[in-house]
Amino acid sequence: MVWLSGGGAMGERIRAKDWSGSPLGPVERWPSSLQTVLGICLELPAPSCVVWGRQRAQIYNDAYSQLAAIKHSTVLGDDFARSWPQTWPTMRVCFDRAYRGGEAAQLEIQQVEERGMTFSFVPIREASGAIGGVMITLLEPPAIKLQEELSRTKADLEQYGRMISHDFRAPVRTLEQMAKIVVTDGAEQLPPRSLSLLNHVVKGAAKLALRADTISRIESLSHHPLHRQNVDVAALTARTIDELRSFEPNREVDVVIGELPEVEADFDLLRLVFSSLLSNALKFTRNVERPRVEVKGWREPDSVTYSIKDNGAGFDPKYASRLFGFFQRMHAEEEFEGLGMGLALARRLVERHGGTIQAEAEKDRGAEFRFTLPAR
Repeated sequence: MVWLSGGGAMGERIRAKDWSGSPLGPVERWPSSLQTVLGICLELPAPSCVVWGRQRAQIYNDAYSQLAAIKHSTVLGDDFARSWPQTWPTMRVCFDRAYRGGEAAQLEIQQVEERGMTFSFVPIREASGAIGGVMITLLEPPAIKLQEELSRTKADLEQYGRMISHDFRAPVRTLEQMAKIVVTDGAEQLPPRSLSLLNHVVKGAAKLALRADTISRIESLSHHPLHRQNVDVAALTARTIDELRSFEPNREVDVVIGELPEVEADFDLLRLVFSSLLSNALKFTRNVERPRVEVKGWREPDSVTYSIKDNGAGFDPKYASRLFGFFQRMHAEEEFEGLGMGLALARRLVERHGGTIQAEAEKDRGAEFRFTLPAR
């Protein structure tokens, strides 16, 4: 019985069971088609069983044996229908379609093992062409499986973010400080090349530390509970622009503020969104002869949209898909300072409100960022 050799615990139970008094008879006399399909069934990771003959005798794999309807009773070889008394009337149509009609069928049942499951019914043909039984496999609906995979991925990414933001920060800061001390103490004794290399170490460590700090901040904001309130966006924008202007008091920028409807949002997080987008607009108009920034918004039945538009450096539209990623830069660091994290932060905070954000631009012809939030 080589076909039972890889069947795990259920393979052992099938071999050990006395089948002489069952409708199937001794294992050695089982039809080759049943042996072949059962060998496949026992290897499957999903809960699966083979239901054979008119008596609907069920033989199943390890995963199937762990189902609540199965594991608390000895049902190996018993009528499949008896294991599913509540759902059998619904299953029977699909089972008969496979067993009597020779057609595969699927049935989604919402309450199986406290979650939705899809039952797949596939007819098994004997050498003569007659249908001897049905192979039944239980599958989780794609949406549920995908949601579980996304949840696991999200947890892994959050753990990775915490590891970078907390475990890396202290060593990198230590490296930066120690390199600074060596540069200061050995400035006169060190060869010019060694001093230059050490300065590169200091700058690189400082940049890494700043990135770790930024990731830590984003990770913290991602878990910040939303405190929704009615936000006066016009006042928030005016205050944000005044704060940003204070960093370059001698610079003249034409800032035009249009209508900005109020919205229900977390005030602190929304302020960070506007600060990030307005800071970008002011930064990338720095080399323009007549810099101009326009801020406006409009209300729709179920949402509110805000726009920040500038006539600055813009970017190549073919790179738009990378724009909101972590540490993504559209311009050389020598041209414009920054880590490439502002837009990633803005996207994260907008999405936390259930909104969306997008950008349109042309290289050297400015850019427009629009984000939409639910009205309530």
